[in-house]
Amino acid sequence: MKRLLKYDFYYLQKTSKIIIFPVLLVMLAIISPLTARYLNEILAFTLKGSGIIVDSTTPTVMESYSQYIGNLYELYLYVIIFVAVAMFISDKTKGLLPLIISKPISRTKYLLAKYFSLNLLLLGSLLIGSFVFDYYTYFIFGEVDILGMFYGTLLFFVYIIYITAITLFASTYSKSYLLAIVTSFGIMLFFGALRLFEVGILKYIPSYLMDNIIAILTDTAKVSSIIYNLIFTLTISVVFIGLAITRFRKQDI
Repeated sequence: MKRLLKYDFYYLQKTSKIIIFPVLLVMLAIISPLTARYLNEILAFTLKGSGIIVDSTTPTVMESYSQYIGNLYELYLYVIIFVAVAMFISDKTKGLLPLIISKPISRTKYLLAKYFSLNLLLLGSLLIGSFVFDYYTYFIFGEVDILGMFYGTLLFFVYIIYITAITLFASTYSKSYLLAIVTSFGIMLFFGALRLFEVGILKYIPSYLMDNIIAILTDTAKVSSIIYNLIFTLTISVVFIGLAITRFRKQDI
């Protein structure tokens, strides 16, 4: 397993992905509080004399949180999906998989090594991004909820665990990169659509982690709701990983 992890980290380093994730997060961590603080002023100056009224109220630190979380969800998450699928399916599409599997390597460990190496990189990147965001938010707004952001970062990482589990599943069952991408987004959209039915266990589907992050930062979070949300998200993730491993172990390569 250790050798497989080294192989996957070497792949991440060779393809510059080991740099892309932390650098992108640092950029978002800097841009988000700046955007939250000065966007209205920039728009007001740009649209001066046009008759369009721009909200001139002073932004609060909450807007910085919302901007950063929104950027993570709307931008960073999509980068993760495209990169994760590329990593999980690259050996297959390049024709290297038969050679790798011909070695005395456990197929289960092979998949798990890819999954864990990527998620470890993402966790490290998230923690770096959170630290930079806290610094710039405090510098610009004069306040920041460091503990709340730390908890929110961990919740977002759990959501990433769920997303990478989906991409692992899609990559294992698909024969091409494009099909794996489409399948990943299709599964995400399906679970996202379940938010329309706020009944029973559906109140704790993975996408509600984003709501709970905001709830933590606004001090309105319910511990029981977060725990159920985490359990349900991690359970779904384990199911997708298990299905991917089962499929991969049975494949004729």
